[in-house]
Amino acid sequence: MAHLMNQARQAMQNLTNKRDQHQSHEANQEDIQAVQQCIQSAYEQCSPEEEQELKQLEQQLNQYQ
Repeated sequence: MAHLMNQARQAMQNLTNKRDQHQSHEANQEDIQAVQQCIQSAYEQCSPEEEQELKQLEQQLNQYQ
């Protein structure tokens, strides 16, 4: 459980870091899809508290699209 949640957090952090390093507001579509997959996988095994965090990660991800 926690592994998938951590993977989703890390994927989002990596996406944010890539964007910040390139100083671009556009993210690579493949990176966005990878983060979305991590989030969806984490949903399958998350606690109610983690579900709220996943929703926040999704909202953050939507800003990249």
